[in-house]
Amino acid sequence: MKILLTESEDFSPKAIAQLQHHFEVTCCTFKSKDELLDKIGDYDVLFVRLRFKLTQEVLEKAPKLKYILTATTGLDHIDVAYFESRGGKVISLQGETDFLGSIPSTAEHTWALLLALLKKIPTSFEDVRDGNWNRDAFKGHNLSGKKIGILGLGRVGKQVAHFARAFGLEVGYFDLVSQTNTYKSFSNPKELFGWADIISIHIPLHDGTVNFVNESLLQHCPAHAVLINTSRGAVWDENYIAEMLKQNKISGIATDVLPDEYRKEKIKYNPLVQLANEEYNVIITPHIAGATYESMAMTEEFIVSKFIKMTV
Repeated sequence: MKILLTESEDFSPKAIAQLQHHFEVTCCTFKSKDELLDKIGDYDVLFVRLRFKLTQEVLEKAPKLKYILTATTGLDHIDVAYFESRGGKVISLQGETDFLGSIPSTAEHTWALLLALLKKIPTSFEDVRDGNWNRDAFKGHNLSGKKIGILGLGRVGKQVAHFARAFGLEVGYFDLVSQTNTYKSFSNPKELFGWADIISIHIPLHDGTVNFVNESLLQHCPAHAVLINTSRGAVWDENYIAEMLKQNKISGIATDVLPDEYRKEKIKYNPLVQLANEEYNVIITPHIAGATYESMAMTEEFIVSKFIKMTV
């Protein structure tokens, strides 16, 4: 089989060597959709990251394609229904609970966003770069003694809860799956949102969770609450969240994801990006929570091993 790596920069050499032992491998680093479309028609397998969205339009340009490999748990960058309807198979990290428990990057990034937001690190640094030293203008908040509400106590949620305990926070959560632990469990998310000072979102994106964090849920937030999202942009109603921030109904937002992040021409018009440019308490990073050298290498090697076991 012929395999195309669409974003091979810093790709695990070990993973590439494993693939080359069994298959014909082409390593590319496409920067545009047109470059991708020009090449994919001749390949049986694509190994993708998150630069491009594999829509039906894109996949129709790859009639020979049998497999899509992606070292991610979320699959909103692939039209899975269409690809599977024509006999294709997507190989991902979904369901690989034991392995994913060894990957810390998303939880670490969640905590970095939380610290940066409460300690006002980005804005104070920018002010110093401008030649100022306004210590009193950037008073932050302690984490110790605060209440963190975790929406979705899965793999990442548990790691975040572990960090929270180390920092002296009280941990509460809502999850559809009954669990045994020492954290405060809530029977519905509205109670969780009303209780928490900090809300950290870790639910997966699927048809049932689109705009899950919506007006009916968010209206229970106390005005001092901050929201952190390292899940997917479509799990919350960002327009309503933007309005809440403008009306001082919440005090801050940090997110690693946007609903339209695959459409670069829309980024500057995003309501949260616009608020960040208006100096509201907003931090946005470009979907980099899982993008550490170590974690990407581990996940790429895992996906390659999984693929080889299935096909060789």
